[in-house]
Amino acid sequence: MRLDWLKPATEDAGTYVSVVFDATRNDETGAHEIDLRWQDAREQLVKAGAPAAALDAVGEVAVQPTGVGGRIGRAVVATESGVVIDRILPQPPVREESTAGPVPNLMPLVRSLADDVHYVLVELDRVGADITVAHSASPGEAQEHTVDGDHDVLHKYHGGGWAHRRFQLRVQDSWDQNAATVAEDLDKIIAKERPAAVFVTGDVKAQHSLRSKATQRVLELLEEVPGGGRHAGVREDLFEQNLTEALERVRAGRRSAVVDQFEQEIGRVRNGLIDGASSGLAVEGLAAVVDALRRSQVRVMLVRDDPSSTATLWTGPDPMLIGTSREDVEAMGVSAPVQVRADAALVRALAATDAEIELVMVRPQMAEGIGALLRYVDESTPH
Repeated sequence: MRLDWLKPATEDAGTYVSVVFDATRNDETGAHEIDLRWQDAREQLVKAGAPAAALDAVGEVAVQPTGVGGRIGRAVVATESGVVIDRILPQPPVREESTAGPVPNLMPLVRSLADDVHYVLVELDRVGADITVAHSASPGEAQEHTVDGDHDVLHKYHGGGWAHRRFQLRVQDSWDQNAATVAEDLDKIIAKERPAAVFVTGDVKAQHSLRSKATQRVLELLEEVPGGGRHAGVREDLFEQNLTEALERVRAGRRSAVVDQFEQEIGRVRNGLIDGASSGLAVEGLAAVVDALRRSQVRVMLVRDDPSSTATLWTGPDPMLIGTSREDVEAMGVSAPVQVRADAALVRALAATDAEIELVMVRPQMAEGIGALLRYVDESTPH
């Protein structure tokens, strides 16, 4: 799971107010209940010393309607400078949390969105496409884009002779040129959005034309999802089921790839098979992961998530000033380190260094339930 969207919550050295709550408004009492819950949370935060400006910033958005129906959660993070994170969660949180401190409480967001897939859906016909950029965990935040080619000789007819052949070629040329227009826009969208998958549905011949015009980076992500399209009469229930299954394949493949690579790399470390800077690109155990984070070496952190954990770390105002003891952080020049939840400090450091996180269950086996795949290793990397 990429964490670049959390980076705004790593750049302020002040106090963060973090609130995660049930934002469901299924009946006429929903808004009133949210108001009451926010007032209770605010009272607790005031007692915890939260700055008034940050509380006002959170309160202003927390009670506003989300525009999303059903049972949902919401996470809001703010400093005295204003709101830095406001995210709708696909389900209400397991427990509502309100905290104030030098490190934002970001793990509840990660936990709620861990299975999110950032994807692009392309619904095709021979004229063009409806392109949707979406997150599976935040369907209400989808961006929609329509691409229509300007070539209108679109329908073949049954006949014979040279005239027929020329007309058929003109029709195919129109399909191909419209597909080229879609492919060009799609390539730009993928370059900007960096999705995990691109799903295509709709007219089969239009799909063939699109594949013939698509760039390599589009083709590497492209997967057909049958049952959809731009035309009326599409069985939406069948297509939604097929899309759900495709998203689950992406999730499972992503997790499996990370776990398999970690097991391979950590196996080399455990067996003493390190033969250069390109080998053993993994560490395990809290101290080793923290050390790698300080060096910006972590590419993906794997962690067995435990919401009940009481583990702590020490940190300074910068996300990279992180250690397992007060003395560790003081040695980095921090005069007044603070002790915070370990998961909060870890997620902040990951977001600040453009690293990723993967929440795992049975596999892989890791010391203290935590490990990391590294960007690089050198002679000072602990193994």
